[in-house]
Amino acid sequence: MPMMTSPWRRIATAVLAFTLVSTTGLAPAASQVTEEDVEAARILREAAAAERAAAIENLDQAVAAYEAVRGELEALTFAVGRLRGRIGEYQDETRDLRDEVRARAVQSYMNGDERDPVARVFSPETVQQSIIAREVLAQAVESEAERLNSLAATTAEMERLKEELDTDTARLFELQAEADAIANRMNDLYQVADLVYEEVDEGFHEVKAEREEQVRKEEEARRQRELMQAALQLPAEGVPEWVTPGFFCPVGGSSWFLNTWGAPRSGGRTHKGVDMMGPRGTPLVAVASGIVRKSYGSLGGNIVWLYADHGVNYFYAHLDSYPGGMADGQWVARGQVIGYMGDSGNPRPGSYHLHFGIYPGGFTAVNPYPTVERVCP
Repeated sequence: MPMMTSPWRRIATAVLAFTLVSTTGLAPAASQVTEEDVEAARILREAAAAERAAAIENLDQAVAAYEAVRGELEALTFAVGRLRGRIGEYQDETRDLRDEVRARAVQSYMNGDERDPVARVFSPETVQQSIIAREVLAQAVESEAERLNSLAATTAEMERLKEELDTDTARLFELQAEADAIANRMNDLYQVADLVYEEVDEGFHEVKAEREEQVRKEEEARRQRELMQAALQLPAEGVPEWVTPGFFCPVGGSSWFLNTWGAPRSGGRTHKGVDMMGPRGTPLVAVASGIVRKSYGSLGGNIVWLYADHGVNYFYAHLDSYPGGMADGQWVARGQVIGYMGDSGNPRPGSYHLHFGIYPGGFTAVNPYPTVERVCP
């Protein structure tokens, strides 16, 4: 396989870096993909496309060279076939000439030479026959010279054709090797161009898709914030159901509660939650999946903050205790027990209840009564 040019090495290095980052978890999260990342991936893709186009152009040149070699190869193969046919014809003709010359030599030997002095003492009839024989033999000798000359010429041409055949056959093997080398180079060009471009193109589409998904989520979050801000304009009215998706009743047993939002409290405070009364030790469960934080305060006693995955914070106060094994910062599933009802903090002893609050966005409290009233028995 031919060595990559410098641009190919740069593109392959970038593809390798992108692959390593993606597979090792070092790639930026979807929320961190920027338009600059997409633009960088697009530029890399264009560079790969340009190199691929150059490779295809080289490939076209290789195809043209291959076709030229194949054309010469076919013509030479045809010429070699004709040469072999002509050599075969010359071999047949030479064999016939040699047979004829051999036969005439035997015939001349059997009839005797016209210059034989014994013929001179023959009778007139014999002399007459000798004259006739001499004329015939003279013609035969003349014809035989032509045959011999033709035999020599044919043999020389046949030897020349054999040398030409050997040369063309050697060239035939050279052309075949050259054609094979071009075919291999064509295959290498295809593999390098397609491999690099496909990987870069795939990386570009992945980055682009991540960015589009991020933009979609950002737009959805912006719309949700606007809706939430509109809902927070009247915190006493609570929030729509979509603000607390999949809300689960926080008390895992019987309870009773009233809408006491805004009721006066000590120190000039007003009530920012709903008091859900019930027996001591009643399980309290996560209304959504999220992270729990445990704390203690003089007013709230044993407290749990639940930071839900959907962006709303939930407040549990006056807990009697926590379930064993629940660690601070632990992720809990919706419906999982995160505490038990009690009277810790500032309630009157024996006033067992859960002070439950809802804080969309983490800061502003809204009336939780409409929300718990929808789901709690």
